[in-house]
Amino acid sequence: MTVAHHREGDDDSSDRAPLLLHSLAALREVIFPCLDISGARTLVEVGGEDGTFTRELVAWTEKTGGRLYCVDPQPSAKLVELCDGSDAAELIVDRSPAALESLERADAYMLDGDHNYYTVRNELEAIERRSRDGSSMPLVFLHDVGWPCGRRDQYYSPESLPAEAVHPYTYDRGVIPESSEVVKGGFRGAGEFAVALEEGGEANGVLTAVEDFLEGRPELSLVTVPCVFGLGVIHPTSSTEGRAVGELLQFYDGHPLLERLERNRLTLYLRVLELQDGMRSLMAQLDDTSLRLRDAGTENRALWARNAELEAHLKVFTDEAGFLLASRAFTVAERLAKLHGSKAPSRDRLRAALEGVQPA
Repeated sequence: MTVAHHREGDDDSSDRAPLLLHSLAALREVIFPCLDISGARTLVEVGGEDGTFTRELVAWTEKTGGRLYCVDPQPSAKLVELCDGSDAAELIVDRSPAALESLERADAYMLDGDHNYYTVRNELEAIERRSRDGSSMPLVFLHDVGWPCGRRDQYYSPESLPAEAVHPYTYDRGVIPESSEVVKGGFRGAGEFAVALEEGGEANGVLTAVEDFLEGRPELSLVTVPCVFGLGVIHPTSSTEGRAVGELLQFYDGHPLLERLERNRLTLYLRVLELQDGMRSLMAQLDDTSLRLRDAGTENRALWARNAELEAHLKVFTDEAGFLLASRAFTVAERLAKLHGSKAPSRDRLRAALEGVQPA
């Protein structure tokens, strides 16, 4: 399972542990005892991502003298460096169905690539075809048999699959356990992967592909470990090693406590996503408000500048009006003085003369 929001660290116990466990590395205590008890030596991992679990598989093969083939159509730089740095590992850059056809039968397979019905069904059939030389079906570990991919296809590259094998999908919408339809928000790929619009129905999801493959194959059995998005383990019941694996895993098979813990884990993570979405919405509103305030500040500064300009004009007009009024009053006074001789006119007569004066 790839989670777009967080990357899993090398050490789950460190302070840098991820918010949501999603790598098969989180299931190491289940997987490695199965490899040991089955006597596996050659391993095939489909979907190395950033090499979190690949690193542990490389260490195991180096210790046991085994061989690891890591299949990934778009390997990360970390995965390339990891495989190049070990004589016990080989990177195969190809899509999984074709790569599995080209490889010799391995003792165990880790399928954690494209989580959709078409890919998983073809991976299992390719593994079976490599076992038709009289050997039993090897041990197969399948990630994401639980929610959300158990009954709903997920596509990393839907255009690379046959059109008839792809359900209508979305890159933008997400999923929640309470709805078979996609929703705004929820668990989603943020552009890294798409999900089918509807959950359930024929040829939809990883677990559906596993169940359909097992029909008519009574010599194979499926154990499900219902945590960390669900681990499915297909083991043959016709061999001593296969039966030993089944006995080892029977404690985990559909364990109700693990189911409750997984539901709680997903509920809490979805709540975190909801809070993150709310925070992003608030930040977007804050950015919008900041832009509005910036524009308002610019407009306010322009108004203040215009106001200062108008006040300057008003002062000029006021000064000119005062000068004109003083000049006119002086002219009136001169005329009154001529009319009355040197005797100054009374205040009332001056006011009356000013009110009745005509422009010169």
